[in-house]
Amino acid sequence: MLSKILFTIAVIIGVIIFFRHRQSRAVPVQPPAAEPGRSLPPRIAAFGLLGVLGAVALLIFALEWRRGERIVSIRVISNGATADYRARYKSIKGRNFVTLDGARVSLGESDRIEMIEP
Repeated sequence: MLSKILFTIAVIIGVIIFFRHRQSRAVPVQPPAAEPGRSLPPRIAAFGLLGVLGAVALLIFALEWRRGERIVSIRVISNGATADYRARYKSIKGRNFVTLDGARVSLGESDRIEMIEP
């Protein structure tokens, strides 16, 4: 997830650098007269949009990270016997998980699992 965000930021920075370099070679043109109904320059709107997109990406990243760090109680029921474990949500991968103590647990096909969130 973090690599996707960093890649997106790198692409945005690359596009900005490309257009700035291309713009510096262009012949300066007299800016057109301001239209009466126009209140926000396009450059400010573009940077504002980039800022909003960056903030939303950071918010999504923070929420996903927070969700993965939650501690879940796991009850495994196997042939009438039960075992209780505690693990982080991000460490649960299908029928395998890693407990807070670092023990790796793999469940069989006949085992039932109950996840209880506090």
